[in-house]
Amino acid sequence: MAVFRQIHIDFWQDGFILDLTPEEKYFYLYLMTNSKTTQCGVYELPKRIIETETGYNRETIEKLLDRFKDYEKIIYDKDTNEIFIYNWVKYNKIVSPKVKKCVEKELRAIKSKKLINLFLDECSKYGYSIDTLFIPIPKVEINFKNHYGEEKEKKEKEKE
Repeated sequence: MAVFRQIHIDFWQDGFILDLTPEEKYFYLYLMTNSKTTQCGVYELPKRIIETETGYNRETIEKLLDRFKDYEKIIYDKDTNEIFIYNWVKYNKIVSPKVKKCVEKELRAIKSKKLINLFLDECSKYGYSIDTLFIPIPKVEINFKNHYGEEKEKKEKEKE
């Protein structure tokens, strides 16, 4: 099965993107489409890989990561070399059972508990349910076990 990432055509007209420098646009696009990305938008991305794939030196990468953190578009966990992309789930829907299962598997592989919780917060913000039962984290601030399906069923019953 082919692995690819879709970029919405209105990406280039987004107000945030319009204000970026060409270097920042390239870097942000790289963060969303590199070979390490996952369905959940949280993934390990060592700086050495970024250097190799973008051609940027370490100093430039550090500055760009800090800039996008300041823009509140990413969080980079230096301890685990993992990155979290804000709003990833807004544009990469977790609707089908196969996608949900894939995301749950990916969450189990994430080392940073902080990034897992950020992801779960994003899911809550966009109305997604993720079964956190088997995710090995000591404290998950939010547990959404099948709430998405329950809400749908509740609305259907109310219509009757």
